[in-house]
Amino acid sequence: MPDRGIIHLLNPSVTKSQCKQLPVTPLHYPIAKIIHRLGGKIKLTLPALIVGSMVPDLEVPFVFLWTGTQDRLVLHSLIGGLTFGTLITVALTVLLYPVVISKVFPIDKMRVKANCRFSFSLVLSASIGVLSHVLLDVANHSYNPLFWPLYSTLQTPSPIVPLLGGELLASFIVHVLMIILIIALLMSDRKNFWNKTFVG
Repeated sequence: MPDRGIIHLLNPSVTKSQCKQLPVTPLHYPIAKIIHRLGGKIKLTLPALIVGSMVPDLEVPFVFLWTGTQDRLVLHSLIGGLTFGTLITVALTVLLYPVVISKVFPIDKMRVKANCRFSFSLVLSASIGVLSHVLLDVANHSYNPLFWPLYSTLQTPSPIVPLLGGELLASFIVHVLMIILIIALLMSDRKNFWNKTFVG
């Protein structure tokens, strides 16, 4: 979710092309957390949801350097996200997530590993996480490669952005909402904080 709108509103001297290079990927976290809470009997895997909700933005610098005008393409499409995005998410969740999280935060590595074992639940969670990112971006980007490569990005404009007052205002609204959700979620998980936040 590149933060074009909020940066441009706060600093009009920053051009849209510059803003494209400034993603605020962690703001996708609250959606992953809410989906995990609502999972119920499905027992989704929080680490895979978190990683999946952020993986699509890995392509942002590469796509921008390649096209010079766009910052989202393959991983921000339904086809690319649910295939390549899911594969990347599963690999990162199983191989890197336990190591990184246990190094950065006071969480038992073995507990994280146990929750990051390869399983159908983990793959499903990875797919849902990626999908949540792709769909949330529809709310604050005027162009969306949802059906790429079947349709060009210009053929799938956002139906939500105009309702929110245009791309800059829509981006601002979505980012502020995500920040509020993050604060609310973190406040509600104060007991056993780190495990509830990153392991589930």
